[in-house]
Amino acid sequence: MYLDFFGLHRHPFRITPEDDFIYMSQQHSRAYVYMSSAIWSSEGFVVISGEIGSGKTTLLKKTIRSLEGDLKLLNISYTNLESRDLFGLILRKAGLKVEDDSKVAMLFQITEYLERMAAAGTPVVLTIDEAQNLTRENLEDIRMLTGMESMGGPSMRVILLGQPELKGAVTAIPQLSQRVKLFFHLEGLTQSETAEYIDYRLLVSGHGGNKLFDEDTVREIHKLSKGIPRLINKLCDGMMMCAYAEDRPFIDPHDLKSIRKDLLGEDVPSEPRRPAPKKAAERPANRSSASDFAGATSALNRIADALERLDARMARVFPEESENPQDNVTPMGNVKPLSPSRK
Repeated sequence: MYLDFFGLHRHPFRITPEDDFIYMSQQHSRAYVYMSSAIWSSEGFVVISGEIGSGKTTLLKKTIRSLEGDLKLLNISYTNLESRDLFGLILRKAGLKVEDDSKVAMLFQITEYLERMAAAGTPVVLTIDEAQNLTRENLEDIRMLTGMESMGGPSMRVILLGQPELKGAVTAIPQLSQRVKLFFHLEGLTQSETAEYIDYRLLVSGHGGNKLFDEDTVREIHKLSKGIPRLINKLCDGMMMCAYAEDRPFIDPHDLKSIRKDLLGEDVPSEPRRPAPKKAAERPANRSSASDFAGATSALNRIADALERLDARMARVFPEESENPQDNVTPMGNVKPLSPSRK
């Protein structure tokens, strides 16, 4: 919508994961290294947690895209699974036909597959996104698979990614938790990282002009988004749409107040209500006349201001009628004067 207006060739703030857009903050770089080490380590088992929209899936995509060498990746992104569904999904990701859909039969089939891959010297890596949805039984099954040993160590390396509750689900199973080599949690970006993140995505999108989001705007964006990349994207995208709609080449920080409820689903705090005026009997006798006069004056001023704003709007809407205001005035309200011939 606003790409041509701002001179962009790609959408800078899409909320869907795009690994070529990923901003590698210090913590994202650490998570990337941990995931890569899990892939190539014989005892690789890493759990990466983070808030919704913190960049876990994008990071996984970048990790997968950068894989080189002889290995077999089994990537699972759908995790609302029944008891035996996990084994069936692993077999299909491995390119195998399920010979018998009983859980025991599928376990033996997976075991034979892992033994063949180990004998060929090919690492098998299981990556599961949104792993917080896995049942305890699913996690127990993963523990069992990681416990299978080959000549070079465990037959399967594992990377689990999910929301913060994933860590609690894993640590609730001591036998599984002890096999995890690293737990890492992705926090929100800092304010300075938020500024760099916004500038980076605009740069990748082709923007080469002046800085669109100033320091005050970035500060407010960081405050509302808590540094979560997906929320940053939503706010920046909304502000750019506002600028495009009003045909202005700059971002107005005041737009955040009008769009935050629509984008984040939050109620904008309203102005504090003024206390209701006291009844006449409750007012001190010696202050009643002064306060009444001040209140009346204030009310008249507000009415006058409102009328001036209304006149200004009417002038913009009906410019021709407002050129000679006296011509449009009708004496005595709606009563028209008699014509000279009828006097």
